Amino acid sequence: MSASIRLSRGSGYADRLRGYRVLLDGAEIGRIGNGETKSFPVAPGKHQLALKVDWCGSNEVSFSVSSGDSLAFLCDSTLRGFSVWAALYYVLFARDRYLWLRQANM
Repeated sequence: MSASIRLSRGSGYADRLRGYRVLLDGAEIGRIGNGETKSFPVAPGKHQLALKVDWCGSNEVSFSVSSGDSLAFLCDSTLRGFSVWAALYYVLFARDRYLWLRQANM
């Protein structure tokens, strides 16, 4: 029996038309669009989850999942409100913080 992860992406102006690539252990397992929630099957065990969009990305989240379990994660762009003006900073100096990713409390 396999396990699964559920990823929910916020909706907003930044990156509205671009899908985030979902990376599990460094390999792309799918994409998630603006405001979407998607589930992905994963093998039981320890994993690393991250997101990419163009040359920017998110922090990596380590997790462990057992057979039959499901974990939930939240993600979005850091460019909200006035931070939209900081886009150049994130693209040039903080590429791995352009997006954020965290495990949801269930």
